[in-house]
Amino acid sequence: MSFDEFSTGDTRFVAETKLPTDRGFYRVRGYRHSVDGAPPTEPVAIVYGEIEGRESVPVRVHDACFTSEVLGSLKCDCKQQLQLAMEYVQEHDGMVIYLHQEGRGIGLANKLAAYQLQDEKGLDTVDANRALGLPDDTREYTAVANILEGMGIKSIRLMTNNPRKVATLERLGVKIDGRIPCIVQANLFNQGYLEAKEGRMKHYLDGSWCYWDHSGSTFDEADAGGGEDAGVDKAESAPEGGDDVTVDAQ
Repeated sequence: MSFDEFSTGDTRFVAETKLPTDRGFYRVRGYRHSVDGAPPTEPVAIVYGEIEGRESVPVRVHDACFTSEVLGSLKCDCKQQLQLAMEYVQEHDGMVIYLHQEGRGIGLANKLAAYQLQDEKGLDTVDANRALGLPDDTREYTAVANILEGMGIKSIRLMTNNPRKVATLERLGVKIDGRIPCIVQANLFNQGYLEAKEGRMKHYLDGSWCYWDHSGSTFDEADAGGGEDAGVDKAESAPEGGDDVTVDAQ
């Protein structure tokens, strides 16, 4: 099923609990969400701090990625983006809205079929979807607008590299005061994916997907050293406008 900004979503709050994690305590709010008669999903808002009623709240809208977040796949940057977002909202009081929209909305089994085409035929992430007769991106974000409205959040600073996500949320009435990039270091296995995100889907990555430098050396995490938190710049202002904050994992 395909959705757009004219879709009607119903999002109902179910419960909130204080959850101890390896990063500290987060408020975790559960919802049930249905849109245009589709089977319901269960979005989760992961909250740090008392953000209700505030403006310019840092928010990451994150779509589930079983392959990276559970299996540790290196084919994308999803797990690293989620980790950065969790750390950022803890330091700046904010929220991660976690949506069950695997594979840009095509589902886990279809994503694995797309991976097979990428492996066997050398297709990128966009062409693999199209070869299966699937859309490039079928995610919908009415739950996000509803969750923000329900919490009385007046405006957000959106943690994303994706211009489609910015535009879709704005069409849904979400006031976005600024963008916080979520740039993570490329590896040998996800460079092509990140290159396609920048070149084909126009994500704001500024060539950060490059895995090899001009001398032939690699920019992998082992070379960077210093453990998994090495090189994370939490709040470095971007040169233009002052609205963007770079969150960069080396």
